[in-house]
Amino acid sequence: MKGFIAVFVLAVAVSVVGAPVVSAYEEAPVADGGTISGKVMFKGAVPAPKTFVFAKFPNAGFCEKADSDGKGNRVVQQVNVKGGALADVVVYIEEIEKGKPFKFDGTDVKTDLCRFLVEGGPSKLTGVVVKKAEFRVLNNDADPTDPKAATGVLHNPHGYEISGASSSTIFNLPLPEKGQMIKKPMVLRKKESTVKIECDQHNYMQVFFQPVANPYYAIVGEDGTFSIDGVPPGSYELHAFHPILGLQEAKVTVPAKGKATADFAFAAK
Repeated sequence: MKGFIAVFVLAVAVSVVGAPVVSAYEEAPVADGGTISGKVMFKGAVPAPKTFVFAKFPNAGFCEKADSDGKGNRVVQQVNVKGGALADVVVYIEEIEKGKPFKFDGTDVKTDLCRFLVEGGPSKLTGVVVKKAEFRVLNNDADPTDPKAATGVLHNPHGYEISGASSSTIFNLPLPEKGQMIKKPMVLRKKESTVKIECDQHNYMQVFFQPVANPYYAIVGEDGTFSIDGVPPGSYELHAFHPILGLQEAKVTVPAKGKATADFAFAAK
């Protein structure tokens, strides 16, 4: 028995020593940092927007005040293209151990006429989250013409961690009152995953998030351009995430105090 225990302990020790060490991001001076810039484009025919019949969901009269086709449908454009430029993309460097300061105060989403809107960035559809950082959802909706919703339109933000074809719940909480806010830590259990928030009351309310672990990211606006500065010199794999069109990568080498360029071109699946 003693021999078995000794072999077991030795095996555990070897497996721990041989395991890769994952270090957290560290802040450090970047005196010779460079810049990565580029543009995200879209090729081909832009996918048609999704439509949802308001009458199939609660609060139809209130919700149809925004993004309505005038025929009783909510119109949700998930692929936004202007002049060939694709918006709502997160461009980021994943594997980087240290660099410029990273101050992240959490992620904010608000409701607005039965829409989830990402706060504080150029995109209302796409944003970023940081593992264990606070995630906040504010209910900003109330319908004074409806006695049942005069103090608040009931929303139920349901947070999912998505990895490939599988998804798991992060949180699922009601927001019945205007001015009420959900505050939850962003609990992520899978290494490569994204986050989707959908309202269980109004399924057309959706926003998406890319997890990041350092400050080297940019959220693309409607002109498709991005810029990431203060990057330590070196070679990197740059990622571009769009919640509907998927993920792309590009190799880039950043010279000391110099500039590097990387462009992306997405197409409909």
